[in-house]
Amino acid sequence: MIIPKDNGYHRNFQGHDRFDVPEPIYRVTGGNGGESYLIIGSEKTALLDCGMACWSRELISNIHEKLDPLGRPLDCVLMSHTHYDHIGALPYIIDEWPEVKACGAAKALQVFGSEIARQTMRELGDNASDLYGVDFGPVKTDGLRVDIVMKDGDEIDLGDLKAVFYEAKGHTDCSASYMIEPMKVLFLSESIGQYQGPGKMDVSVLKSFDQSLEAAERMRKLGANRIVSMHYGFIPEYYNDRYFEEYIKEAGWERELINKCIKKGLSDQEISDIHDIFYWEEDLRQAHPYDAYHMNTMITIKLVRKETEEENGKL
Repeated sequence: MIIPKDNGYHRNFQGHDRFDVPEPIYRVTGGNGGESYLIIGSEKTALLDCGMACWSRELISNIHEKLDPLGRPLDCVLMSHTHYDHIGALPYIIDEWPEVKACGAAKALQVFGSEIARQTMRELGDNASDLYGVDFGPVKTDGLRVDIVMKDGDEIDLGDLKAVFYEAKGHTDCSASYMIEPMKVLFLSESIGQYQGPGKMDVSVLKSFDQSLEAAERMRKLGANRIVSMHYGFIPEYYNDRYFEEYIKEAGWERELINKCIKKGLSDQEISDIHDIFYWEEDLRQAHPYDAYHMNTMITIKLVRKETEEENGKL
C-alpha cells in the first residue's frame, strides 16, 4: 500500500497514532492534502473524500489493494465538500469505477456546474502537482458530478454499517460531516476546524462563523465514540470534548483578531500579513500550499469585513 509519511508538521499526541484506524475503516490517502478513508460494509463500500488529483494514482492503488482480494467494487464516494484537496481525484475515481455513486450536498451540484469553480480547482491542483514534484499532467475536472443529493439526516446503507449525512456549514455551503453507525465514528466537516494537532487549530471559515460555531455545537452533541479531522486523522477518545472546545475558542479568537484589524483601518493585504504571523509556518507547505492558504485567508477577511460593516449599519 502506498501510504504517505507523516510530513512532520502535524503535532502528535503522546502515545497516540492518528492513523490507527478501526476496521472496517481503512486509511487509503494517496498523498498530501485531505485524508481519504475506505469504509467496507457487508454489502456496499464507500470512500470518504478523494484528496488531490495529483495523488489519484496512489489513492486508486490503495483502494484496489483493499477491495480486489474481496472481489468488491467501490460503490459510492461521500464528499465532505467540493474543494480541490478533498475531491480533486473524483474524476479519476469515476474513470476507474464508472458505476460509483457520488454523494454530496445539493450545493455541490451548483459548484460543479460553475466553470469559474472548476478553473480554480484545476489551477490549485496544477500548483499542488508542481509543489510536490508530481509528474501528473494537467488536472482535469470533467466528470465531476453528484449522483445522490444528500439532505440532513439522510443515510447511505452499506449493510451492517450506514453513513449518516449531517449538514455542517461554515467552511463552505456544501460542507458536511458523516457519522458511521453503529460504530459512532464521526468524520468532521472542515467547518469544525482543520486540525494540526494539540494546541494547533486552523479555523478556515469561508462562509459563516455563526454557522461554523452552530455546527461545532451540534456535532459535539452527537456523542461520537471517535472523531476524525479530515486533515489530521483520528483524535484520541479522551480528547473528543476538548477538540470542540479548542475549535470554538480559536474561531472566536481569529474572528476578533481580524475584526480589530479592520477597525484600525488596515487593508485586506495588511490584515493577511498579520494573519500569517499567527497562522502560517513554512513547514505547513508540506501539508497545504501557500497559494490555497492565502486565498482562503483573503476570503475570511472579506467575510469578517462584511460582518463588521453590517454590524455598524445596525448601530
